[in-house]
Amino acid sequence: MFAYTPIMGARVLQIATGRTQGFTTTLIQQEKMAALGRLSAGLAHELNNPAAAARRAASTLRDLLPVLQCQAVKLNALGLTDVQLDQLTAFKHAASVRAATAQPLSPLEQSDREDELVDWLESLGVDAWEMASGFVGATINRDELASLVDLFPSDSLPEVLAWLQRALEATNLLNEISQSTSRISELVGAIKSYTYRDQGTVQDVDIHQGLENTLVVLKYKLKKGCIQVIREYDPDLPHLQARGSELNQVWTNLIDNAIDALDGDGVIWLITRSENQYVMVEVADNGPGIPPEIKPRIFEPFFTTKEVGDGAGLGLDISYRIIHDHHGFIDVLSEPGETRFIVRLPIGEAEAQAT
Repeated sequence: MFAYTPIMGARVLQIATGRTQGFTTTLIQQEKMAALGRLSAGLAHELNNPAAAARRAASTLRDLLPVLQCQAVKLNALGLTDVQLDQLTAFKHAASVRAATAQPLSPLEQSDREDELVDWLESLGVDAWEMASGFVGATINRDELASLVDLFPSDSLPEVLAWLQRALEATNLLNEISQSTSRISELVGAIKSYTYRDQGTVQDVDIHQGLENTLVVLKYKLKKGCIQVIREYDPDLPHLQARGSELNQVWTNLIDNAIDALDGDGVIWLITRSENQYVMVEVADNGPGIPPEIKPRIFEPFFTTKEVGDGAGLGLDISYRIIHDHHGFIDVLSEPGETRFIVRLPIGEAEAQAT
């Protein structure tokens, strides 16, 4: 038999401690990867919507362009004066600009206006149904069209109005493509800012931008219910020298927990202010609150009230570690109908402390 010695005991304890630390590190990495997977799924959905819209608009525009070119040839053959053509293009431009910012009509309003326009267009001898829908969609009413058609011979109206309707449709499709691709660029920009280029270095961090980027990556969860986000930002909040990607992980954990607590219905407040050489970030919600018997344990590693598979209980533990590494503090105040997580990060010495 082997004799048990203090040296052997110390070695066994060292090995056990190392394995425990390795297991904890593995679980933390798994939690981070699981969170990344959830965010990636949501972002894929957010990117797919504008991408699909741009693809549909581009496909429709591709089919429309030959028709519009044919209409332009017919319009040119009418022998209209330069003044008439200028007035037609000016009318089209003004209508396009207005339509780009107009609020969509209700289905009943749309139908009523189309019916009114159809009757009037048919009285002019124009094929009215498709035109009426296009003009109403561009927020053009009968009186505006009446003022335009007065400028043209009656026998030219079918070609004039057909070109106008097709030109407005093409402009609308281009606007859809522009808006969709801009949304994709915004999402990509938000993700780049959210992750930061070098996650291990201290950088100049705009807390408000970090919160906004976090809302972008969590938008897929916010849209699932009736959750309202209220921002109460201090406009003079100073920037911090910190590890921005790590702080964004904190905001993600806190906001994600607030969303889960509300279960699809409620309000989340994001509040920032500076006080006593600290930047303070508060994430609050009006959910059911944290039960008193659970509250002392919420920052414990592996403690979770979620179903199996929904998390390893490391989100708040990781957040606590990140804030502690930045020499900050996190407090929680909770009662039924109100839960507040308050993060304090030092201003003046943040750069030296975070390194």
